[in-house]
Amino acid sequence: MAGILTKGITLSYSTDNATFNELTNLQEIPEIGNGAPEKIETTVLSDSVKTYIAGLGDSGQELAFKFLYEREQFETLLALAASCQWQVAMPDGITASFKGMPSVKFDGASPNNAITYTLTVIVESIITFA
Repeated sequence: MAGILTKGITLSYSTDNATFNELTNLQEIPEIGNGAPEKIETTVLSDSVKTYIAGLGDSGQELAFKFLYEREQFETLLALAASCQWQVAMPDGITASFKGMPSVKFDGASPNNAITYTLTVIVESIITFA
């Protein structure tokens, strides 16, 4: 039977590219993958249909991860002032790794709800899967 449960997905970061720190209370992850390459038109006047080649991909995507609020981790993420190495690990062991600049903000709040925040990482590299 194909498919696995999302239970156990983790997000970790490293500031030294050696030791990864696993984050807790992760509630949601975004779609993760490399952007499709841009489409470059190569049509000439003698063509009967438009023609294209693949251009460059765009690593400048923003990945938003939602967390249940816990003060210590929130403050730790706020203090990250430089790009870090990030790793999302799936329950079956496959990982998505990338470099990116983090930013953190509280989510909106309404009565009778848990406080959450969003970590947004601006991707600065190719996302590699292993």
